[in-house]
Parts: sequence; C-alpha cells; structure tokens
Amino acid sequence: MSKLLWMSMIGLLLMTRMAWATPEAVSNTPEPVELIIWLKADASRSDPILSFIAQKLPQVRHEYLSTNSIRSWHMIQHGEPACRSETVRTAAREKEAYFVDTQLTPHAELLVRRDKLALVPRNSADEVDLALLLKRAQLWGAIVRGRSYGDFVDGVLAQQPRGPYLADYATQGFGERLQDMLVKGRADFWIDVSGALIQMQARGLPIDDFIALAIQGAPRTLQLSIACPRTPWGLAASRAIDQVLGTPEGAAHLQKASAGYFDPEALKRLGPQIEQFYQRRSKPQFAE
Repeated sequence: MSKLLWMSMIGLLLMTRMAWATPEAVSNTPEPVELIIWLKADASRSDPILSFIAQKLPQVRHEYLSTNSIRSWHMIQHGEPACRSETVRTAAREKEAYFVDTQLTPHAELLVRRDKLALVPRNSADEVDLALLLKRAQLWGAIVRGRSYGDFVDGVLAQQPRGPYLADYATQGFGERLQDMLVKGRADFWIDVSGALIQMQARGLPIDDFIALAIQGAPRTLQLSIACPRTPWGLAASRAIDQVLGTPEGAAHLQKASAGYFDPEALKRLGPQIEQFYQRRSKPQFAE
C-alpha cells in the first residue's frame, strides 16, 4: 500500500470520527445566555426576586413580557429564550422544563359561596373532598386554564371531564378578571391560591359572601420555581440563575420576598419545613 493511499485512509477515518463526534461536542458546549425574556402574569408589577437576579447578572439583558399561563408554557415548550417565575413545580412539568426552586407557598384552596357551603362534601377537619364535589356536579365551579394547583389537585382535575359544571377560563395576569366575574355570582366555587380572599379584599372586592376551605389530601405547601425550557440554553440559564440564588444572600432574599405568604398559625405548624427549604436553597441545586 502506498504511503499516499495510507495517509488518505487515515484522513478519511479521522474525518468520519469527527463527524460522529460533532453532535456530542455541540451538546456539551455551554450555551451563551445573552438575553432572558421573563414571562410574568403582569410585567408592569415589580418582582423583588427578578430584580435581584437582574442585579446579579448584569451581563445578561433582561426583558419582561406579560403572558397568561397557556402562552407562557407554550413558549417554554417550544424552547424560546424565556423563563417564567412563580411556577408551581410538578412531575409533569419537569419533563418539559428545568426548574430553579425559589419559594414555598401555601397550598391551593377551594373558595365557595357561603350560601352553598352545605352542599360541599367535607371531612371532620372541614377539608373539602374535591373528587366527590366534582363528581356530584351540584355546584358550578371554575378554574384558570393552564394553571397548576399542584400534583394532587391537578390529578383530581385531570380525571374530571370539562363540562358545564366545571368551566376553565383563560385569563390574563393573576386571574383577577375571573375573580371579578365570580364576585358577580357566575360560579359557586373556584380553586385559587391560598390568600386569594385577602388579595380580593385589597382590590376592593366584597368577600363576606365567600369562605376558603382546605382541600383534603393536598399538601400544605406548594413549591414555586423559575421554569426555563429543557434545552441547552434553558440549562445554561437555569445554572446562571441558580448560582445567583444558591447562596446565603440569595436564600435570605427569597425568604424575605415570601414573608407574609403564611399566616401565624401556618408558620407555627410549618416553620421547620420552611426553614429547611431555605437552608437547602442557600446552596446551588444544579451540580457542576
């Protein structure tokens, strides 16, 4: 075999190996993060957590976009350079996004009209049997389309076919338009985050006709996180965000931002769990 032919064969072999190695090499190359589009319920409202992140990542351009839950998740699913804060972390969503944990928040509640309370099935602890409530179809209910209420409640809702007795509405922002509609008597109950009645009262809405009830089987806390697409860019953005929040300073800032989420009784009961969460949050959650 001539020397020229031998060298040609070696060159062809090397080119073949490089061609096969290229996809792996590209996937292992850190994706540059030059811009993060922050998806928010209301971009006009300041967010102390996002402000802290922007301050700690001055090399990244931060833009803010008002979107509802449906559009936000659509953008994340399609790998756009966008992340959403205050996102409930669930097993189903972890298949489509990277999550950077930020806070613990109280569980979702059922808010019901007082004059319909007798029709709500409850246990001895005054917790709502949500599955039985939906099965009976005696009351008109409402939920926000695209919003997660945690694994347990989401699972119960997934088993209930959408119909006239349980309407789901696409709303902008925090679902305030839905609250406005419900106050006018267009539904008997709805599911919302804990503290929704306080939020409604702060907005000047009458709340005396409603009562908030815990949901039987639902955990007492929900984990809020920042969700970014499950792409190389999303992983790089999540790592950058995590490095900022995974410090004693970052954890203290997160805990301060969540002050007031829990009432004094809940704080007494859940205090150790909350403290453990922020102790873990004081370190990066993404392995190097």
